[in-house]
Amino acid sequence: MASVILPTNTWTNAAESVVDNLRDSDALLIVCDSSTAPVVDAAPDRATVLIAGEPAGCSGKAHALATGMEHATDDIIVWTDDDVHREAGWIETLTTHAKNHDAATEVPVYTGSGLWQLFEPALIIAGTSGPASGRYVWGGGVAFDRTKLDETAFLRDLRQTVGDDTLLSEYVDDIWAETDHCRQIDVNGSPEAVYHRLVRLGKTSWRFEPLQTTILLGISLAFSAGALMFPIVGVIVATLLGGLAYWRLGITRASVVLSYPSLLLVPVFLILALVAPSFEWGGRTYKWSGKFDVQVAS
Repeated sequence: MASVILPTNTWTNAAESVVDNLRDSDALLIVCDSSTAPVVDAAPDRATVLIAGEPAGCSGKAHALATGMEHATDDIIVWTDDDVHREAGWIETLTTHAKNHDAATEVPVYTGSGLWQLFEPALIIAGTSGPASGRYVWGGGVAFDRTKLDETAFLRDLRQTVGDDTLLSEYVDDIWAETDHCRQIDVNGSPEAVYHRLVRLGKTSWRFEPLQTTILLGISLAFSAGALMFPIVGVIVATLLGGLAYWRLGITRASVVLSYPSLLLVPVFLILALVAPSFEWGGRTYKWSGKFDVQVAS
């Protein structure tokens, strides 16, 4: 028995797969922005559609998740996304482990074509390691026991930030990670889409873990300097790191050969995220000046 929260404004094939694999005891809460959202008419009878309204001081997704949790009635909460295709047993796996731990998370692997392929290896090497190690949860596929966290404080903080899953990671201590089956998420590889995604991911790191991100920036600068001075060694080390990361996650992609230039770009990505004034996400523009200082520009 779980309350499954799905933030979306449109009905997708992935959302349909969520419905197809619900258990009889599960409740599906679809949270959208307004009563005119296409999902209001397209959602199946099995789902309860909630209208969150416009966010103020947080991301649209954080606002939707908070709205869903306020209406959920089960102790076990599941978050999922409208671009993650589901199969039989996924809820059972997450909820079973969530009952034995504070939370259970799937591990995302963001893949794509175009410009994204250049950044993909570095994010798999560094970014995917967080959920895979059980240090962070992923908001696209996580279940948690709401009785094991301070829900009042969590919802207050959730409505003041952008990093919904990074925030949840701070409220849970014991995280089980499903490393046997990573979720491969295909992302837009256009320059504009890659820019906004990188800024959002980088700002999440800076806002929640400024010290660790500063250390990562220093390490990445040192690696880039050494790899440029000794390119053959740099190519070998970077490719080995990429190959190991892809292998451990069960990923087979030609983009692993771009590990060397990808790791060289990590300092650029982190500095860009720090200085960029705003970014777009889900049709809105955000100015994220502090962990709990978010302005929705449009």
